[in-house]
Amino acid sequence: MDQHYAKHNLKLLGVFSAASGYHVMLRDPIGEDGGLAGRRIRASGTYHDFVTTLNGSVVTMPASDIYSSLERGVVDGAAWPVFGAMDYRWYEVASYMTRPMFGINNHSLFIHLDTWNGLSQDQQSILIEAAEELEVSGRAEFEGLWEAEDAAMQEAGLEITQFGPEYADRVEAIFAQGVWRQVEDRAGADGAALHQLALEKGLTAE
Repeated sequence: MDQHYAKHNLKLLGVFSAASGYHVMLRDPIGEDGGLAGRRIRASGTYHDFVTTLNGSVVTMPASDIYSSLERGVVDGAAWPVFGAMDYRWYEVASYMTRPMFGINNHSLFIHLDTWNGLSQDQQSILIEAAEELEVSGRAEFEGLWEAEDAAMQEAGLEITQFGPEYADRVEAIFAQGVWRQVEDRAGADGAALHQLALEKGLTAE
């Protein structure tokens, strides 16, 4: 990944996991189809393949429009990380959240490569060590935050609705397939090499 981003004059310092994955907040529970058939789901590019594979249709809009769109029925649901939804108060206009969760929410930290190259070796080492420490301690912190938010969402009235048996065991693989397709489409040979490495190391479902 670092070698790929270097081509864009960026130095990758770390990749930080927010511990939680993704889910879909819905106005109505999962139906007999077991998926998202007939539902209009607000989704960024990350979720496009996932939503369409479960027979839903994708609606693209900024996060700021999700509340009013759920309230007015413009969309039937919104795909979002499990952590972070409480701040938007979507539990006021959506009654359900899907399980099982899928994927993992990561954040990357970069520094401009020219700036990086202008640092001393000691300065570079300090930044790398700090990033490595945060990859571990940050994950633990987010796990606690996610558990607290998951409980808060249920206390606010959100009920869990389960994907049907035809999808429940495959949601992780379905999501992974869609993400890797985008990685390879956008990053070409570098994306394909990263996908192959992840498969060899057992780091991805597909």
